[in-house]
Amino acid sequence: MSIELVSFANLKSFMNLADAAITDYPALGVIRDSVTAAFENHTSRLFEEIERTQTIFIGRCVTSMISLSGVPVASVSTVTVTIGGDDESYTEDDDYEITSYGIRLFSELKNSKIVVVYTGGLSAVPTDIARAALLQTVHEFQSKDQLGSETVRTDGGTISHPPLGLLKEVRRILRQYIHPLGW
Repeated sequence: MSIELVSFANLKSFMNLADAAITDYPALGVIRDSVTAAFENHTSRLFEEIERTQTIFIGRCVTSMISLSGVPVASVSTVTVTIGGDDESYTEDDDYEITSYGIRLFSELKNSKIVVVYTGGLSAVPTDIARAALLQTVHEFQSKDQLGSETVRTDGGTISHPPLGLLKEVRRILRQYIHPLGW
């Protein structure tokens, strides 16, 4: 189940839709889900707060910064570091701390594999993300018949559409939610 960035009730109200359920508008459901995926891709993070298992491979570069995709991190269940075939369990306060980007190890590692089981993501959708999702979903739904067209000619003249992608205002809103290591 994916996080719902914008509710059907808000979409229905904004667009004056008559039918009672999003299933009555199949394209709208697809677009709403694709907007969530586009937002996550743009911000380099996953929004839904769930338990995740993430495996990170560290090569020859030495690092102590472990970037996790579901931020903010609410809790960490386990951190297992494998070096040369030997597994070691790390504990919070002794071996790492939770940060805005994931976790920071108290020691630097290279040539290792780290498996982190954690819960992270947004516990609630911020109002500005909900607004951005509303704007983007409405824009894509109303433009679905001219998908990819920048100019559409009709008997009454021409209509220009912004290029396909996130709206400029939506990108501005999402800027503050880009993963701290995603800049």
